[in-house]
Amino acid sequence: MVAAVLVTGGAVTAAAYDVVERGEDRYAGQVMDRYAADLSAAVSDRTSRYSETVGDLAAAVGAQSDLRAADFARMTATLDTARLPGAAGVSFVVPATAEQVAGLQRYWRDHGASGLTLQPAKGAVTHDFVVFEHTFDSVNDVAGIDLTQRPQVTEALRTARASGRPAISPAFRLIRDRGLDPGARQTSVAFAAPVFAGLGSAAPDRFQGWIVLPVRGQDFLAQTLLDRGQGAVQAGLIDAGTVLASVSPGRRVPGEGLMRQRGLSVGQRHWELSLWPTTRLLNATDRGMSRFSLAAGVALTLLLCLMTAVLNGSRNRALHQVDQATTALRHDIARREDVEARLREREHELRHLAFHDPLTGLANRMLFHDRLTHAVATHARTGRPLAVLFLDLDGFKLVNDRLGHQAGDTVLRTVAERLRLSVRTADTVARFGGDEFAVILEDVTSAADAQAVAERIITGVQAPIDVTGTPAHVSTSIGIAVSRAGLTADDLIRQADTAMYAAKTAGKNRYVAS
Repeated sequence: MVAAVLVTGGAVTAAAYDVVERGEDRYAGQVMDRYAADLSAAVSDRTSRYSETVGDLAAAVGAQSDLRAADFARMTATLDTARLPGAAGVSFVVPATAEQVAGLQRYWRDHGASGLTLQPAKGAVTHDFVVFEHTFDSVNDVAGIDLTQRPQVTEALRTARASGRPAISPAFRLIRDRGLDPGARQTSVAFAAPVFAGLGSAAPDRFQGWIVLPVRGQDFLAQTLLDRGQGAVQAGLIDAGTVLASVSPGRRVPGEGLMRQRGLSVGQRHWELSLWPTTRLLNATDRGMSRFSLAAGVALTLLLCLMTAVLNGSRNRALHQVDQATTALRHDIARREDVEARLREREHELRHLAFHDPLTGLANRMLFHDRLTHAVATHARTGRPLAVLFLDLDGFKLVNDRLGHQAGDTVLRTVAERLRLSVRTADTVARFGGDEFAVILEDVTSAADAQAVAERIITGVQAPIDVTGTPAHVSTSIGIAVSRAGLTADDLIRQADTAMYAAKTAGKNRYVAS
């Protein structure tokens, strides 16, 4: 009997421990998935901003009918490491053959680069010379350098020219860092955007060169990875096997079960983002419940074994021990019921975490897409229109830079509450990530209803937000898409997103209907 009790109790204890431990691992995995999505979005957003910067500068340079050094200096005067962390400088690069070097040097000297001396790389058939340079650090000897000595940069230049869009180079070491100690040289990348003259005119587009923005990887993204990871995860960003940036807060948890990898497509390159949990993350996910269940199960099994042995020794004592065992069993049932209740609560919390944004409490991207898909199907049957609003905050990055990320979180929570108050209870408000939000307006009678809601949201969002005594100001640009026959949920999101970017281009703090 004692052996039977021991085997049965061990089996029950092992099963309970396995169930609770798997629940803990599932919860920790969902938290890691959320961090992976958040960090991926942050990296994509940062690289998109840098690509937009070089693209805008390339367009501005191409619009000059007779570009001179003073024009380039004026257009790049506002760029520095405060706006572009990690950037070493911005350059205007032009291509040339060996026969064109002398004439090219005279031409750009006549156009303001008076001390320019072109330095062709040995053995190169064609050359890519830096003719204008606005540096962000103390290195001022880049002008005149032939970038073909860095094949990774050359690859980005050719990709940008062929596609007509900004491109990012493979990882490499900056030429300007050659004077640093080897241990101080960072792995870097270069953003490149093609410059075409004649854009917007009747004349055909003519390729002039590139705008090149070299960026030191660790300075570029390490702080972003650390801030978005909240010190709970270690992260590394890898380009073709080379680490661009990494952060290692805390102590890494051994094992690969909770490790996460995400592929990112940025600037016509593919990067890999790897994340590992730290003990801080696991300590925040109630990892002690499984150990408690195991200890309680072992203790209960030993107790039952002891009771069975005593029962076999004496009938009189057995009757007394039965009463004790019954009492202990009741307590055990109560404890097990308590454990089951906690597991149900944890399952509810996990379900809520899977479909809601932890910072604002709003629906997340997954729940928003699910509700929109359902709403599109329902409205297709009834014939009543619905509208999707896509919002992006204006000035949010300035609040983060000036007041810090905690202030940014306060602004996001306040904006979320204002969005809830601006729509009906039946409408859905979601946070897409970063400073992007979306709204589903069901049963609208016309596009005018959606526009009225957009005006109400714009008015509500731009009111000052108190951040520990300091007023923060943001506004919002809104894109509106109204359902029509044949449009899917993805079509509405895409149209609203496009309209939102049109609102930003038109001056921000306004709405545009698709």
